[in-house]
Amino acid sequence: MEFLNRKREEIISEELREFIRKEVTNYIKKSSPGTYASLNRYYIVIFKKGFADILIERPGKCYQILAKFFNSYDTAEFFIHCILERLLASNPFYVAPAIIALKEGNDNGFKRVLIHALSRERKRKTMI
Repeated sequence: MEFLNRKREEIISEELREFIRKEVTNYIKKSSPGTYASLNRYYIVIFKKGFADILIERPGKCYQILAKFFNSYDTAEFFIHCILERLLASNPFYVAPAIIALKEGNDNGFKRVLIHALSRERKRKTMI
């Protein structure tokens, strides 16, 4: 995927940021309310911001802290994979590149995948 190799820093628009924050938060709250409460509190203590905000702003750091929270990189990866499957449901092809970028600590690559996949989804919905 050639768009992963660009060097410039990716900026997620406020509209897209809010969409991601809302979707991630709602998904975790509905699927595991207890995990959401403790996970969000954990991130607020460390960063003064919730999990979804850190996932958007500093995805690599978010993944590292998530692995500490769960005491397992495999569990952290599975957790993020579930979130991305939900977030990118109409573009599941993008889940694997997003996970790879995240595990490599490539924040821009991760953001680029989200921007690309979600902008394609919005264009598709507009055309329908």
